[in-house]
Amino acid sequence: MYYLPKAMSTESSYSRRGGDGPKIERVADRYDISELGDEVVARWLGENGYDQQSLRDLADHVNRRIIEAAVASSTHLLDGEAANIYRLLSGDDDDVTAGMQTEVRQRLKHDGIDVERLEADLITYQSVYNYCKDHRNVSRSSSETTNNPASSLTHMRKIAGRLQAIVENNLAQWIKHNVIDGGSYEVNIEIWVTCQDCGARRSPKRLIDSGGCQCASDSELSGADADGDETKPIDTGSAHRLKN
Repeated sequence: MYYLPKAMSTESSYSRRGGDGPKIERVADRYDISELGDEVVARWLGENGYDQQSLRDLADHVNRRIIEAAVASSTHLLDGEAANIYRLLSGDDDDVTAGMQTEVRQRLKHDGIDVERLEADLITYQSVYNYCKDHRNVSRSSSETTNNPASSLTHMRKIAGRLQAIVENNLAQWIKHNVIDGGSYEVNIEIWVTCQDCGARRSPKRLIDSGGCQCASDSELSGADADGDETKPIDTGSAHRLKN
């Protein structure tokens, strides 16, 4: 039994505009994603236990949830697979080729998914902004993230984590298609900040904790991770191995 969105049109093409109410609420209703609007607001403001997220991160989150809901009844998604499908459909990653997009669309169609409808339902960060500001009447200062180092560091880790996932996915594809020899590979994404005056290298957290470089001590040439370990930079929190 395949998932069919509510009130799905029989037209051959779908508009990305129109309808009653904001798009986030329309797609939440279409795919039975309960309380999506409240979650978006909470994540944007950093309330109800959520870390504060950027508009782009929120759009990515909503689109992953849309994809998960759209394919849930027709196929079993592995952990992280919805994010990869979204990456391929959106084509935002420079590594995504037209052939890869065609392949994922054909796979979804084979599973009974209306791909054209699905792609029309994906939202942009502007949709998130308009929803929060115009329909929910909430806003936040543009300086909040800058003035909240913990939020900034969390955002850096998420970006590093996405980059790590992209590299791992490409390694797996290279092994699969015999571009490189199979074996055991480890992907590590690390972030260091180097002072151009003295050459000292620190993690972003260590730099924040020390209030800058200061260029006063040769004993602080190593970085620190989020837990204060002065031997490690900020990274994705874990290293993953790929084996043939």
